[in-house]
Amino acid sequence: MTEVSLRPTGRADLGFVTALERSRENRDLIGQWTDDEHLGAIEGRGGREHWIIERDGRPAGYLIAYDGRHERAGVYLKRILVEDKERGTGGEALRQLIEKVRARDGVASLWLIVRSDNGRAQHVYRKLGFERIEPRGEEGARYDRGGEPPGEGCFRMELTIRAC
Repeated sequence: MTEVSLRPTGRADLGFVTALERSRENRDLIGQWTDDEHLGAIEGRGGREHWIIERDGRPAGYLIAYDGRHERAGVYLKRILVEDKERGTGGEALRQLIEKVRARDGVASLWLIVRSDNGRAQHVYRKLGFERIEPRGEEGARYDRGGEPPGEGCFRMELTIRAC
């Protein structure tokens, strides 16, 4: 049986993370961070978290989240990337992140930004309970400050963790 787990990313994982992100298969689909940006998240700067996704004890991907509670914007999943797609690794890693977020005090939601043309990801997110949201005005500004605004051709999806 395959086991998927999350562990905090260490500095020694940086080579794996950047090689995966910058691979030909991924570099056009995902934002490219500098080593310093990844190290900042690994060190927890700016409320960021960096996690290695392991599959059977070996690195299989990573995810980055921002703690947006200071803006009443829950936790923002900035990025999730796995090596071998369509094997359930990303979905299981996301389920585990959801459980970690549920265990935190004061978190009302977990949210992310997805491309409109990424039907595969949207399907996974909907299966886990995420719904499309379009916050406006001050509510939208809180999400922008707690994470970032969606770019062209993208939208937000959110999973309610607990009612406030």
